Order: sequence, then C-alpha cells, then structure tokens
Amino acid sequence: MASDQRPRHGFGAVLRDHRRRAGLTQEELAARAAIGVRTVRDLEHGRASRPQRTTAELLAQALGLSGSDQAAFLAAARGRPADEVLVDSALTGVSGHSAPTPFLRTPPTDELIGRDADLAGILARLSADGGSNATDGGPRGVTLVGVAGVGKSSLAMAATHRLAGGYPGGVAAVVVPDDATAGELLDGVAIGFGATAPGLLAGHLGDRPALLLVDGVDRAPEVVAEVLATLLEQIPRLRFLATARRAREPATVLTGERGELIQPVAPLAAPPPMSQAETVDELIPYPAVGLFLERLGRVRRTRLAPHEIAPLAALVRRLGGLPLAIELAAARGRVLSVSEILTYYAEPVAPLRAVVAESYRLLSPVEQRALRVWSVFRHRWSRGLGEALLDTSDDDRVDVVHMLDRLIALGLLTVSGDDVVRFRLPAAVRDFATGEAAAAGEWEDARKRYDRLLLDVADHLADHVVPDLAP
Repeated sequence: MASDQRPRHGFGAVLRDHRRRAGLTQEELAARAAIGVRTVRDLEHGRASRPQRTTAELLAQALGLSGSDQAAFLAAARGRPADEVLVDSALTGVSGHSAPTPFLRTPPTDELIGRDADLAGILARLSADGGSNATDGGPRGVTLVGVAGVGKSSLAMAATHRLAGGYPGGVAAVVVPDDATAGELLDGVAIGFGATAPGLLAGHLGDRPALLLVDGVDRAPEVVAEVLATLLEQIPRLRFLATARRAREPATVLTGERGELIQPVAPLAAPPPMSQAETVDELIPYPAVGLFLERLGRVRRTRLAPHEIAPLAALVRRLGGLPLAIELAAARGRVLSVSEILTYYAEPVAPLRAVVAESYRLLSPVEQRALRVWSVFRHRWSRGLGEALLDTSDDDRVDVVHMLDRLIALGLLTVSGDDVVRFRLPAAVRDFATGEAAAAGEWEDARKRYDRLLLDVADHLADHVVPDLAP
C-alpha cells in the first residue's frame, strides 16, 4: 500500500487538524465551504500547499473559526505570521487610507500597445493635477466608447492605476451585470470605497476626491445613469471613468458643460491594403502588428519567415485591428504559421465573433461546457469558485487547473495577480459563451447554481466583492 504522503507541518496539517476537531469529513467541509472536495484533498495532502485567499477564507468560515484562530489559520494559508494577516485583512475593505484599493493591489499584467494617446487623453481629463475638485474645473466623468474587443476595459484599468495616487478618497470599481439594479450597484460602490452602506458613503469620503470605475455601462444604461446621477449629486468630489459599447442619447448622464465627456476608443491601426512591406521592421510602426507579434512571442520562439510578412499584414487587417481578436489569433501561433492562421479567418465579416468561435471549436466537450458554465461569473473569480461551480457528479474527475491553463493558452481567459490569482472571461468571450449556454439549455441551471454559491458565501461577500469586481 502506498505510504501516506500528507505533510506533518504546513497548511495541510493545520487544515486537517481543524477539520478533525470540527468533526467533519473532507466531503462535508467542501460542501460547507462551497468548494470542490478535490481542493480540500489536495490541500491536506500537500499537492496544493498555498490556497488562494478566497479559498482560505471560505474554509475558515466553514470551520467556524474566528478571532486569533481565524488569523492563525489564514496566516498558515499564506505562509506568514498571524500579525501580518491581521494587518492585511484590515486593509482589504479600506480605500481612503494609505493602502491602495484592493483591486489596485494587482496592477495590469499586460502592456498596452498603441494606446499612448488614448491613455494620455484620459489622464489629462481626470488627473487630480487638472483640478481634483471637480466642481472647480474639468469633467465629472469620462466614458470610453468602442466596439466589443477594442480594449476599453484594459485601457480603463491602466488609466485607473495611473490616476489612483491623486485620489486620497480612494478608487473603486464595479462591473455592471446584465440584470443590475440600482441597489446592487450602490452596494457595490459603497463596499468598494470601504463604506458599510450606500447612505454612509458621502460621510465616509468627506471632502476627499475619489474616482469610480464603471465597466459595461451599456448592460444597464438607465440604471447606471440613475446611480451616477445620485452619487455625483451627493458627493461633489467624486469623478468617474466608465466603459460602454456605444454612446447614450443624450450623450451625457449629467446636464451642464462639465458633465460627462465621451472618448471613442478606435481599433488599432493596421497596415493599409496596398502595403508592400518586405520586412517586419516596416510593419512594427502599426500597433495592430506590434500587438500580434508581442502575443505571438509568448507561444512561439522562432522569427517570422519572409513568406509570413504579407500574411501578417493581411491578418491584422482582416481582424479589424481589434486587440482581443488579435490576441486570440496570436494564441494559435503555438501550432500554426501566420499564413495558416490567416486561412482560418477567410471572411472579414464579424472578425471578433469568428475568432472566438474558432477558438471555442478547439476545446474538448468538457472544456466547452466549463466555458459555458463560467460565463455566469459577472466579475473576476478564483479557481476555487470556478471549481465549485463545476462541482457536480458528472464533473468529479475534471482537472480544473488543466482547463484553466488551456483556456488561457488559447486566449479565451485572462488571469491576473501573483499572490492572489483571479480569472476573467473577456466580455466578447463571455457574450459568446452565454449564447452557447443558452442554446444548450444550460444557462438557467448554471445561474441557479451560481446564485446558491453566492448565498453560501454571503457572510464573506463584503470581503470578496471588491477584488473580484475589477474589470
């Protein structure tokens, strides 16, 4: 019989000891914590020595830990002394102090290519140097408008990180879900700024300038307009940065010349149809080419062959200069040449959906189902939560880590964070997967399981919503 490889020390031993003291089996603990039983087993056996923060907190709640016991448990999960965990926890819900807003603690991982002018425009309009007191000058908000996949969220996130230091009241972010209500959005904003309730937000911020990032306005434009109008009236020094696929009519949420500015976000420039470039150096000045080559370099180490130069220019043109489409196509470079990638997208119609659909077809049935189920996540999510959503009898043997890695490799999933890892489906991928889930008759069941999962972690929702809301 194989020897027991469970660690005698470390987090696995701490978890096992607490579980036994609570009189729980691994299956019972997993059910209480709303995570997969495989996660519990891997942690106890040392196959996963450091759980994600969300997973550790769910386990602490399921074990009924509090006070110093909870602090010690979380410290063991992070491999840190208990006093460091207490300090870190105290900062999690606070955005108006020297500590950064939680979602800002993980900076954007990808360099923006070809967006210098766009970024400069946002910074000029919302920089505190240009009048952090918005009532004295400058717009109350800027809305980035562009088609799906053009990179609005990435641009907004990069700008928010650059602006954060100039807003002592803090920076908060909310992603607008499809069925958003005014109450839900106001609750999310309050939590993001560290206030215990929306009615206390104005007093919490006081006279300190603050910045709100609202991603996906067009999912519920009337609701967002109502919420922003309320917040901007109550909090004179609040400003916002929003993203939407199309401008609203009328174009501003507010009245007055300093209300809201609309800043279009265009696709990246690509070589013109008559381009006769013979070298990569001639194509590099075009941002669409630069982005493709940068992403291609992550999966392919060889240089482009001379016969790939013309197909490269044609490919980025055919993809409409859309960053997401370009990134998804570049991920195919692991096994295809540029010329072969071009043949996959012979039609210039609806380039983004075509790229997503082609990548989706590369997945196994189990991976396709996972993508469809995970499309119910409105915000960023952890591996533990993704595993919990898939944790049915049919999926008992699913290797979630392998699936996540596969989806990332194909460009269908983004990942951010180092110590605390979060995943997110790009908006266009989520929209596609949602449609596939509805067509397969899975959407309602996935939503019900998602809602049950949220109920199971309701006591910890305030601790997790803000990091997971980052667009």
